[in-house]
Amino acid sequence: MKESRMDRIEKGMEEFFRGMAELRESQKKTDEHILELKESQKKTDEQILELKESQKKTDESFRRVHEEILELKESQKKTDESFRRVHEEILELKESQKKTDEQLNRTDEQLNRTDEQLSRTDEQLSRTDEQLSRTDERLNRTDERLNRTDEHINRTEAQLNKTIKKLDDIGAKLGEMGIIQGKVAEDLFYRNVRHVFGQKNMAFSDVRRNLKKKGVAEYDIVAVENDTVLVVSVKNKLERYMIDDFLSGKLPKFRQVFPQYRDFRLLGGVGALVMDDGVGRYAEKKGLYVMTQNGEGGAMLVNRKNFTAKEF
Repeated sequence: MKESRMDRIEKGMEEFFRGMAELRESQKKTDEHILELKESQKKTDEQILELKESQKKTDESFRRVHEEILELKESQKKTDESFRRVHEEILELKESQKKTDEQLNRTDEQLNRTDEQLSRTDEQLSRTDEQLSRTDERLNRTDERLNRTDEHINRTEAQLNKTIKKLDDIGAKLGEMGIIQGKVAEDLFYRNVRHVFGQKNMAFSDVRRNLKKKGVAEYDIVAVENDTVLVVSVKNKLERYMIDDFLSGKLPKFRQVFPQYRDFRLLGGVGALVMDDGVGRYAEKKGLYVMTQNGEGGAMLVNRKNFTAKEF
């Protein structure tokens, strides 16, 4: 039987309504699925937040771990340096120990030689004891001789005391003679300085004897010509050390002691009743005028013709 148009329409409507029902059911399931997805998304978001927080904490942990690793590397570097120094010290200790062992070996050898020497010394001491015994006997005899010698010494001391007193008397007289000779020497050169230096075309307008500043210094002869001052040290017998003392002490201080001569040319000289030729030449080489007595009881210069005095 042929299906009618109405039947087809009804059938189509049934299929339409059935499809709509299925569509609604599918939509319902889809909505439920969407809700589930939203809930799942919400949980996923929460998990993502938790993961981000965890990642943040992990990053912080990694940062701290990185810093600790850097610190460990630095510490390792210091440890390596310490090990290096310790290794060097160990090598030095080994070398030192080696030297110590060598020294101990030498010491052992020395001790062995010392033991041998001590053995020989014991033998020598034994012989010495015998010699001492014999020496004691000799000392006893010597004591007797010393007793007799003491008596002789006592008599000798009395004689020495008398001799010493006589020598003291002679020394006092010689001291007085030395003072007198010193005054004689000063007087000789003081009286003759104008005459002696006049031969050198030096005309002193002022000559002083024993020029001194109390408690500071004293100069035997000081002679002045225009802008030149001559300072002379007088001795009975001239020695080299006296020349050195004069040049290093009194002469350089002259301008300081007597500032009125600060701008004068300063010359030096020595005079002596007795002097060796070598001493006179030594004084001349130092730039000093050298005077001594002549055979006629006067004074004279002994400097050579080409001598040039030094200015101090």
